[in-house]
Amino acid sequence: MPRMVGGLHDEDFVFLTIVAIGVSLALQWIEPAAIGATLLLVWRLFFKPPFDTKQYRLPPKAPFGLIETIQNITTKQIITFFLRVHQKVNCNVALLNFPVPKCNYTVLVVDADLTRDILNDKSTTKAEGIVKTFERVTDGESQFFSNNGPRFYHARKAIAPAFSNSQINRMNGVTREKTEEWIQLRLEPMASNGEPIDIIHEMVELTLTIIMDAAFEYTLTKEERENLLTSLDITLREFIFSNPIKTTFGFLFPSVLRARRKAKELMALANNIIRAYRKNPNPTPGTVIDTIVRNPNYRNDNERAADIIVLIIGGHETSAASLAFFLRELAKNPSEQYILQKQLREMNEEERKDSELLRMYIRESTRLWPLSLPGPFRQVGRDFVVKSNDPSERDIMIPKGSAVFMPIICLFQNEAIFEDHERFVPSRWECPTEDMKKAWMPFGLGNRNCIGQSLATCELQSILSRLCANYNFEVVEEGSEDFSLILHPVGIRLKATKI
Repeated sequence: MPRMVGGLHDEDFVFLTIVAIGVSLALQWIEPAAIGATLLLVWRLFFKPPFDTKQYRLPPKAPFGLIETIQNITTKQIITFFLRVHQKVNCNVALLNFPVPKCNYTVLVVDADLTRDILNDKSTTKAEGIVKTFERVTDGESQFFSNNGPRFYHARKAIAPAFSNSQINRMNGVTREKTEEWIQLRLEPMASNGEPIDIIHEMVELTLTIIMDAAFEYTLTKEERENLLTSLDITLREFIFSNPIKTTFGFLFPSVLRARRKAKELMALANNIIRAYRKNPNPTPGTVIDTIVRNPNYRNDNERAADIIVLIIGGHETSAASLAFFLRELAKNPSEQYILQKQLREMNEEERKDSELLRMYIRESTRLWPLSLPGPFRQVGRDFVVKSNDPSERDIMIPKGSAVFMPIICLFQNEAIFEDHERFVPSRWECPTEDMKKAWMPFGLGNRNCIGQSLATCELQSILSRLCANYNFEVVEEGSEDFSLILHPVGIRLKATKI
């Protein structure tokens, strides 16, 4: 593990020390840029657009300064920080001291109804001031994920048929086939030998194999697989919610330069996938890669490649993390594991995939470990008014153009909505309350919801029904959690025993 010096990796610290003299010689250039950046930041913080304070008031301000806010929002402490803000202001909306480019204000929302209203509103868009940073993962190339307008809509419309019911059924068949191969080649030998399983590593390998075959009809070589996973890890950690100083002066940091090289390698792989599809004499019609390559609205193959990288990330990393978190919760709760096993073993294979009890277990695991910690994250296209509970107080307004964090994990950890919220209680979903139903939106809502949610749901049901009906899991090492693009488990080791 690299040593940290003043918040920097030691290699960065040494490098900056070496170039300090050279940087000082460039002050004639840097000083005007620094002054300009400072003036812009001051303007964004203190000279907001006019706001009518007679009828409405702004949300209460979070009692945390700019530096502390940035330090928390750009690390895995983000959720603890949001919970602290919510408690301090004693209100479901709060102003954050976190300037976002092209946004008037930055607001935290911890209210299910308001979150739903914002997400479903047609004027709501992705906050490009934040999501544009994701384009560094694809070497600066435009993506449908990080854009609004035509770039988003043409790609989304073209890809949507690849997630139709018929295509989901086809991809679910691939899921079953690849799961059986993994069980025979990997799980069975480890279970027979009593060998602890690095469950997140295994689930990443499995889900990556599934998405590459089912969506892109591409088989990764061992070298490509290793390079892909390494490149994704490096670029996501370096570029997503990165320190603004490293973002601005990235050319001074070896870790940033390394991540930029890895982004180019990701794009090269995606272009190889496109070329392989075009050489395929009998491609399967209607697949994800088929819809992307045949879409004439892309400017060039680099735009196609960027969308492929986004879909690979969304298609394997989230599923792998969800599977690992689920199996850890099951192993930690043997009585719940027994209840699920008993029902699944009384069903045939087709019935297991549609098990309502399994859906409840998946839902509860997702509630405890939602993957998108800071989000959804949007920019509002109109004013939103929040009624005040106090008749003597004016109503609160979230002004048009504001950036809005809506962390659903804050709803999932709300004791008023989910009693004993820290416990794994799948039965709570047997008769969910209206508040529970409102809070449940793991895939987002509106026109920017997760395009692959049907596939993700079927994939989890298919894999877990097979594993939970035939294996018992025990915790060897509980591991921990980390955060880059999503919340993901680290170091979980389980022991599997065939029933």
